[in-house]
Parts: sequence; C-alpha cells; structure tokens
Amino acid sequence: MNKEKGSYSEDTIDLRKLFRLFLKRKWWFIGTVLIILVVGMIYTFYIPVLYEVRYNFSLKDDFIQDDFLQYSDAQEKFINNETVFIGAEDILLIFKTDLIFSALEDIPEIDNYETYVDSSLIRINLYTDTGIFYLRIKNPDKKLAKEIALKLIESLGTQIKNQDIKIFDNTLEMINKDIEVVEEENAVFEEKISDVEQEINSIYYGLDDSQKTQINYDIMEKKGELLLYKEKIISNEYEIKRLNDLYQEFTNEKNKVDNRIEIITEEPSYSVENDRMINSIIVILLSILSGIVVVLAVNYIYKLKSK
Repeated sequence: MNKEKGSYSEDTIDLRKLFRLFLKRKWWFIGTVLIILVVGMIYTFYIPVLYEVRYNFSLKDDFIQDDFLQYSDAQEKFINNETVFIGAEDILLIFKTDLIFSALEDIPEIDNYETYVDSSLIRINLYTDTGIFYLRIKNPDKKLAKEIALKLIESLGTQIKNQDIKIFDNTLEMINKDIEVVEEENAVFEEKISDVEQEINSIYYGLDDSQKTQINYDIMEKKGELLLYKEKIISNEYEIKRLNDLYQEFTNEKNKVDNRIEIITEEPSYSVENDRMINSIIVILLSILSGIVVVLAVNYIYKLKSK
C-alpha cells in the first residue's frame, strides 16, 4: 500500500517537474511553435491545391488485317512509320507532341498550349500487359483538368484516324499503280499478239499450195509464241481482278475508319493533392512536437552548462 502511494507520489512529482520545466522555458516552446506554425501554414497555402483527373482508355486495332499485311509485305513498300497502322506501343511516343497538344488552343483558359507539352502535370502510361492506358492530368481547376483530359484524348483519336485514312489512301494509290502496270503489260502483249499473227499470215501466204498442206516449222513456232502471250494476258487479267477486289475491300475498310480510342470509364477518377485541411493539421502537430523537442534540448544544454 505504501509502495503504491510512493509510486503515485513520484509520478505526480515528475508531472509537476515537467510542467514547471515547460513553464520555465515557455518562450522557447511558444517561439518554436509559432515559427514552425507560420512557416508551415505559409507553405501550405502558398502551394495551390491540385486536383488529379485520371481517365482509362484503350486502342482498338480494327484495321490491322491479314490481307493488308500480306499485300504490303509482298510489295515491300511499307518501310516506315508513316505507312504502318498505329499500335499501342506507338501511343506513348506520339502523345506528347505538338500534333496532339495543339488541340488545347480551343480551350479559352489556356494561353499557350506549348507549356503543357513537357509538363509533369500531364502523364500517360500503359498498364503492363493489359493494353489499357491511363491519362493523368493535374490542375488547380478540377473542371479544367477534366476538359484538358477529354480534349487530349479526342485529339489523339483524331490523329490516329487521320493516319489510318492516309495509310488506306496510300495503299489504294499503290494498288491503282499496280493495276496500271499490269494493264500496260497486257497492252504490250496484245501488240505482240497482233505482230505475231501478222508474221504467221505473212509466212502462210508466202508458201505455195503444196507447202500449205504441210506443217511449217516457223508457223508452229510462232503459234507457240502466240499461245504464251495469250496465257500471260489471262494470268494478268486474274491479277487485275484480284487487285480490283483488294482495292474495293480496302475502300470499304477505309469508309469504316472511325475513332479507335475507346474510353473505358465515362467518368474519371479524382484525387486531391496538397489537401490544405490535412496539411494544416500536420503542421500544427509538427509545430507542437518541435516545441517539445526544443524545450527538452534547451533544458539539457542548460544542465550541461551548470555542471
């Protein structure tokens, strides 16, 4: 019983000593708290509140088909990025370019869109192995952040669509040229057939009646040449039909070209960076804790000096 009273008495003495200590060093405590509090609050309210808007979207690959790839590979004409359909791996490269960000000129609140191109407040990333992108926009204006995000996604979709149409146009132009080459080749074969037929007639009419009843070697040779040209013409006609069918197929595909960007969620996710209320509470707690630490440190220094 006495031990319990002694322990309670010691605790009371310790609390009293602590209270006296803080009362004695109150200006150190108050000064430290005020300094940390003022600096912390200035910093908290100086940095603007940033709203983060995040959209998830994916890229549809509707126009990458076997027929197109087989044609382009066979012709060996598709050797640079301007003649290849944009895929998921290309999005990260083309997104942060003037071509995409110039669309921000349509937003009245934005004076110079170029400042946004390399801004760390705008980021696009690809979720690994999912094919899903997320676009993150940070801005003090929550409404403006959403508007910027939607405008950039729209611009990206437009540029991809324009690129797809350009590729189809280039392909159709190449198919037309291939058709023209084959048709010109057929025209040459037709002329050669006409020439060979005239040669056959000349040989035939140059023979006397007794020779006409016999098989003439020269005539047989010319007829073989004639047959070869006709076979080439037939083969070319099949090729022209194939190219015409391919031209019509690509034309139909071109007419179906649309925005390949698909926003996965209608409404974006929001978060707040630099929440002033939370930061203010943290500053208050830190200022009090700093005050306590300073008082204990100052008291310890005075004790060392007194020794």
